[in-house]
Amino acid sequence: YKIVYWWALVIPAICNLAWGFLCMHGLTPDPQEMGIDTTLLNDKNKAKPKPKTIAGFEEESKPIGFMEALMIPNVAGYAFAFGFFKLTNYVLFFWLPYFLTLHFDPSTANLVSTLYSFGMMPGGIIVGKVSDIFGGRRACVIACFQCLLVPLLWLFAVTSDGLPMWAMMVILCCMGILIGGPNNILTSAVAADLSEHPSIAGNSKSLGTITGIINGSGSITAAAGLLVVGPLTRVYGWSSVWYFMMFLTVAGTALLGPKIVKELKGEEGEEDQNNLKGKSGEKGYQSDVKV
Repeated sequence: YKIVYWWALVIPAICNLAWGFLCMHGLTPDPQEMGIDTTLLNDKNKAKPKPKTIAGFEEESKPIGFMEALMIPNVAGYAFAFGFFKLTNYVLFFWLPYFLTLHFDPSTANLVSTLYSFGMMPGGIIVGKVSDIFGGRRACVIACFQCLLVPLLWLFAVTSDGLPMWAMMVILCCMGILIGGPNNILTSAVAADLSEHPSIAGNSKSLGTITGIINGSGSITAAAGLLVVGPLTRVYGWSSVWYFMMFLTVAGTALLGPKIVKELKGEEGEEDQNNLKGKSGEKGYQSDVKV
């Protein structure tokens, strides 16, 4: 019995509709309603510079220009890093089923390729949890995940023709975790770093513009890079594609170097949290004394 192809479009559409309805009616808009203390977040927001006021009215913050955004340190590097990571994801996502058909029948190849997608789903959760354990050092965690990815790509480049199916499925699932996690969390890591720049501090419009530039530039880089995969396979074979992805992984991690060094040296995240905890503790002590 053959299933009509358009069910592959209808079923995800129904699932998205049901999930959106569930979020709209079941998601709590205020964390305090669930007993989550937001005192530290409120104190941090109060510490941010406020927009200038004229005659009692807040001056509207203007968004930063495109060229001005590119002149901010590390913006161009982050854009290319995001593009390289995204290109690695796109190469595996679009070309992996075709590569697997060279070793398996089409139905088995599609089944094996889904393991990569399944691995991407918990990837963001794992990276977020690990970065929280290590004091919010997201760039360092991303770099560690990419360092673990390089040997797996090399293993595919050398032994993909002789790997048994179970080993290939395990490796692809691990690749999904190692690629999907950094792709999902990289934008937040970049936004946290760039929000400290003097030209962006307190200006949400400028931060949104820069985040959009990084995401858009990454998509353009990934789309252009996909054009290289076809000629590579024809001229140098499939092993060259895996080496190409190894280069993208190393280059993208190297472009995150300034952020990684800053996290290892500065530890601003932990200092801010300690300061906020100290302030909240003082407030609680003063309130107790007054009572």
